[in-house]
Amino acid sequence: MATEPRNTPTYVGTLVGESTSREFRLAVKHEAVREQDIIAVDAEVSDATQPDKPIQQIRIWAKVQRIERINPLFPLEAGHELAETQTDPFDTVLSLSREMVTAVCQILGAEPLTGKEGGKLDQLRYPAKPATRAYRPDSTDIARVVLGELGEKQNRALDLAELANRPEVTVKVDGDAIVTRHLAILAMTGAGKSWTARRIIEELAAKNWPMVIFDPRGVDYSGLPDVPSLKGKVRRYYAQFPVFEQDSETVAAIVSTLGYELKDAMELRFDELFKAAKSFVSCDDDELQERKAWLATLLGKREIERYSTNSLYFIANLAEAAVIAIAKNEKPRKNEEKQPSVECLKLKDLGWRNIDTYSGTDGKTLEAVKKRASKAAKALRRMEHTNKRVAANSLPLPTNRKELVQYGQISVVSLAGYTSDFQATIYSIIADEIFDSKVQNDLEWPVLFVLEEAHNFVPAKGNTPAELRAIATTRQIAQEGRKFGVGLVLISQRPSRLDETALSQCNSFVIMRMVNPADQNFVQRVVESLGEEDAKMLPNLDRGEALLSGQMINFPVLVKIKKPESRGEREEETDAFEKLEETRREH
Repeated sequence: MATEPRNTPTYVGTLVGESTSREFRLAVKHEAVREQDIIAVDAEVSDATQPDKPIQQIRIWAKVQRIERINPLFPLEAGHELAETQTDPFDTVLSLSREMVTAVCQILGAEPLTGKEGGKLDQLRYPAKPATRAYRPDSTDIARVVLGELGEKQNRALDLAELANRPEVTVKVDGDAIVTRHLAILAMTGAGKSWTARRIIEELAAKNWPMVIFDPRGVDYSGLPDVPSLKGKVRRYYAQFPVFEQDSETVAAIVSTLGYELKDAMELRFDELFKAAKSFVSCDDDELQERKAWLATLLGKREIERYSTNSLYFIANLAEAAVIAIAKNEKPRKNEEKQPSVECLKLKDLGWRNIDTYSGTDGKTLEAVKKRASKAAKALRRMEHTNKRVAANSLPLPTNRKELVQYGQISVVSLAGYTSDFQATIYSIIADEIFDSKVQNDLEWPVLFVLEEAHNFVPAKGNTPAELRAIATTRQIAQEGRKFGVGLVLISQRPSRLDETALSQCNSFVIMRMVNPADQNFVQRVVESLGEEDAKMLPNLDRGEALLSGQMINFPVLVKIKKPESRGEREEETDAFEKLEETRREH
């Protein structure tokens, strides 16, 4: 028997029952359609206000949302009776072949049947007639309608996926909607979030769009430099925590967290110590080297001359210098004031304004501060070493953040090794400075921020100053970024833990497998374009399958994301027991 050509429209069913301008029901043959299939119905419409106008032939496009399958000759009561008696239905006279399969279809829009241009669909204002035939259009037509107006704007089209039920249909999305109106990629662990993000990043890189990626694990985007088409475009950075870009309270909180808690008296002296340290380093390079040499001599630590002053170690060293200086103060003679030591006067000259008034008790307080700052510095140093090791062959993060944003450049900032608070702080510092540069018109290039594990940067509830600052930064970019050429991509495996304000500003969504009920409910509430039937599919999606929704696509569709060229480290998990035996053999 001759087979039907692949692109020939195929009859799939007939309209039955109630038909509205939003949905209709189809009587279909067994296995003629699948959920999320795109189908069409030809109809006629007339204008009652213009009776002389010819009847217009239109095509109504729809998506199969739900399929119902019943056998009216196999009643519920019969099923219970057979179950009770443990009787095989085939051993009875009941009819088992008179099934009725009905597809509930959501209307996507309509277009003229002839003279159609592009893929833009109009709203249907009058329902299709029952008993009308429905069919599956050819692949070319489906691709045209999925693209919509994007079909005429290929310069901004990103080749992202293929239709899940029609793999021959390529699905492209609007890159302009992503970089200007923000995108969210939401899925549970292992569903393919980073895979999808890398595909989008590679497509945007082909159009030379500047991007800054914040990678908390430091491994998800490590393979980007290996892609031939991205050679020379990708720069990886390791991040050192910029102590003097924080305020005194934030750094004090870090010391209390990583070291020992600062008591009230210590916090007061820490504030003065921190301000003195900032004053100490506020000079040109030659002067700073002289100051470091003096401090190194006083403490007997020559390494101070070699190492950066932008660290907790430097604050601890300055506290130690103050302890020495206070201990050397001359004791007052009768009827005379206490005489500050030469070291005290030197520190005062370098910016510690009131150190000459400190008492021996203050010296003991500063000794306690020094110990806490030293302990915190060791913990922070371990994080920095881990970060640098994971971000192998990478560059130090530039102090001029505008260097991260260049035409055609992808900047990957590795945040591995840091706690979530530190990651949020580093992110907010970089994003703030770049966004301010765009607002002040000091940065000519647009930029897209990509936040992997975004719930760590923009949590639903900020509990620390670092989280609150990161939330405020992201909200501002989400709400105002479009005006200044700053876009966001939020990637999260726990959307219910994301800040709702920031997520609601995303106008495009890639939603993949999601099992957690709280996440499903949250996404359905925030994503206006996600229907109830679409949301019900989320727990059953395969790896790499996704629902595309929002302004980057003409209407929500189920797709299979195409494979990116790059790979992340540890992307393919090895069987744990195989890995154990492999390690044994190696040793």
